Amino acid sequence: MNISTLMLATVSLCSPALCATIPLQPQDVDDWLLHVVPLPKQVALHSKVTVPVAELCLVGTSRQGPADPGLEAWATELQEAGLQEMPSAEKARLRIIAGPLAEDNTLQGYAVPEAERLRQARNADQAYSLFSPDDRTVLIAGNTAVGAYYGILTLRQLMMPTLRQGDAGATIEAPLGSIFDWPDLAERGLWGGSANRDIEWMAQRKMNLVESHCKGLTVTDEGLGLAEFDKTLIERGARCGVKVVPIVTHLDQLERTGLFRVFPETLGEGDPEKWPYGGTTVKPACFSNRRTARALADWMVSLASQPEVTDISVWLSEHHVACACDECREKGQFVLEAEAVNRGYELALQARPDIKLRVLLTQGSYQFNDQVIATLSPEIGITYYDGGRTYDSSRNPMIYPLLEQYAAQGGWLGCYPQLTASWRIVCPWTGPQFVKARMVEFVDKGLQCLCGYATPDNRYYDFNVTAAAEWSWNAHGRDERQFARAYFTNKGLADPAAAADWAVSLGPVGWNLYGARVPYGWFFGAAAKAVEGRSIPQFGTGPLVYYADAAALEGDLELAAAACTGAERIGDASLIAEARVIHGYLRMLQAIVDLGAVLGKDRELSQPQKQDAAAAMAALDAATTQTAEGLRTWHDIVAPGTMPSRLEDTIQVTESTCADIGKHLGSLGVADPGRAYRRQTVGTWATEDFADSAEITKEWDLSDALEGAGTYRVQFVYRSGWYGLSIHRVRLLAAVAEGEPVVVASDEHEGSAAHRNKDNVYELALPVHDPAMRYTLAADVRGLPKDSPQDKQGCNGEVWMQKVRDN
Repeated sequence: MNISTLMLATVSLCSPALCATIPLQPQDVDDWLLHVVPLPKQVALHSKVTVPVAELCLVGTSRQGPADPGLEAWATELQEAGLQEMPSAEKARLRIIAGPLAEDNTLQGYAVPEAERLRQARNADQAYSLFSPDDRTVLIAGNTAVGAYYGILTLRQLMMPTLRQGDAGATIEAPLGSIFDWPDLAERGLWGGSANRDIEWMAQRKMNLVESHCKGLTVTDEGLGLAEFDKTLIERGARCGVKVVPIVTHLDQLERTGLFRVFPETLGEGDPEKWPYGGTTVKPACFSNRRTARALADWMVSLASQPEVTDISVWLSEHHVACACDECREKGQFVLEAEAVNRGYELALQARPDIKLRVLLTQGSYQFNDQVIATLSPEIGITYYDGGRTYDSSRNPMIYPLLEQYAAQGGWLGCYPQLTASWRIVCPWTGPQFVKARMVEFVDKGLQCLCGYATPDNRYYDFNVTAAAEWSWNAHGRDERQFARAYFTNKGLADPAAAADWAVSLGPVGWNLYGARVPYGWFFGAAAKAVEGRSIPQFGTGPLVYYADAAALEGDLELAAAACTGAERIGDASLIAEARVIHGYLRMLQAIVDLGAVLGKDRELSQPQKQDAAAAMAALDAATTQTAEGLRTWHDIVAPGTMPSRLEDTIQVTESTCADIGKHLGSLGVADPGRAYRRQTVGTWATEDFADSAEITKEWDLSDALEGAGTYRVQFVYRSGWYGLSIHRVRLLAAVAEGEPVVVASDEHEGSAAHRNKDNVYELALPVHDPAMRYTLAADVRGLPKDSPQDKQGCNGEVWMQKVRDN
């Protein structure tokens, strides 16, 4: 709706003292700009005016667009302060006028001095000019409604922190002067994680892109490809300047669409024994077959025919599993996919001449990316993803020469980087240096698009995602400390400057850790194997790649310890938990290095070696406990509720690293002091368990897993398959020799272990432990139904157990 007449409570005219114009010093401007993220490019504020909110008028132009919802949202904020109506524009003490620039370079009759420059700005559709022609007016002009909307966001960020309630009513401060602003990257956004939920949250940070999977890609029995997309996502995005782009999924994941069922000849030729890849089975499509290419074209046309859709993203195959027919082998899987994309896009353009397309490169296509780019039509954009090269937190540059040259020659290029510690594990990381390095590289190498990945939820990585919004808009504005101070100012910390110092100090420590793939993939079994095989990596390699020597590791340990103390002093619980996790992982690394020095190449240990190994094992145990507890605490603070499976896995692999090392040392006569208190895998369930019935009682032997009386926590963890596991009751049974087992502990409640867990943890209190008894864990569960369809199979998972420490 048009916001030409938004009204909030009229009171008397403001007093001369209240409405006086007050000059601003440079430090005043710097302090005020702490509330604005991202930082505008050019700011020249000379003074401010304080006015009663009742004498403030927000005026939108008659053109529809995101500018109007921006003003509406602002009016709602003011109304929530207890206000009701605004005066008319003529009677207002301060008028804020926002909207698109008119053809004659005016806005609501005011000349816009920067109008020609505004039209020539980089990414001009999002640029805006904010200025005050007099002390009663602030104008926000954009080339489009989106540009005006971004100007509104900037002004709101400046003004809302100054809102004050007084006896005579609410007052607010407005800046006078000018701001001229535009983004460095045309598109700034995310895919996956919580991106769909967070469209409005992202818009507040001037992010403007969400890529989202289609709800369904199908091939009908008549052979027509149909694409279904949630248009409410696009509608939500349109209200706040966020482009929502439907994804046509990886082209090696077409089995579920029904393509092979309707057209069996489209299934790729080859040996199915060679198709398992990366823990799954990929059934490749034959892209030499015209029906495969036609299905892709149909999906693109189907999306282009939906008026809400403006852009489409097609993802190339991830894997090297390809059709082995003569033509596919001759041309190559990825060239054929690119040719199919070209044909599909030609048809989509017939349905919608203005539809735009981007194609995602993958780790599968990496060695053929030059051929893919050469094959695709020049008007098709390229986005770069690689599971090992863009889902990466190392210090290595991300955009390699082929793509750098493509962008330099005017090609439209985007990138899918992780903005987190890892794509697979979930660990806290406030990383200003890491994010700034990525965004500066993208901007300086001429990219157009950031489509970041922040799994499983933006709440875990608020700092890094907000930092990506900052530096993808203004790459060479704030430095790391300046941004961190602005971020913590807006978070409301009592001492944002101290928090900024904390972030700048700990950020590179986390980068050294996570950039070396600790804990993923070093703690996914590799560390324990290295200890057992006496092959602990040397400094400068593997998990120690960023440490030239022992002194460098010790330096980071000292910085992390200081960060723990600093976070305590700042008094923020999330910072404390993060510092403890990073410090804990470094302590684990140090303990593993120490074990390597103690063990050497020996397979039998002397008594002094056993004593030194026991000390190192105790240090590893203490560090593991610190890390695991820090991860749990961090989750409870930043994203309370059900813990996501990847964070569960992170804790599990962290504890398993210690447990596996302890098991090896136990075989050498060195005790593991914390064995019982770390989660250990005590059983599994699998699809074949439900061959006779979906409802079963599954049992696992715990005789060697229990260590004394106490409370044991049992957790069911889904691993794979179409079905999760429903748990009804868990019991601990005890029996002497071949005697009848008796129940010694029980927990009965409904739980489920699936993609989303619910109440999947059970507690069993064992009052007395008798080593002579045989103990069994029994669970009454429901898994795979006998009548489940062939395309909906699988039910697999693990059972974890740990003893609860006495407080």
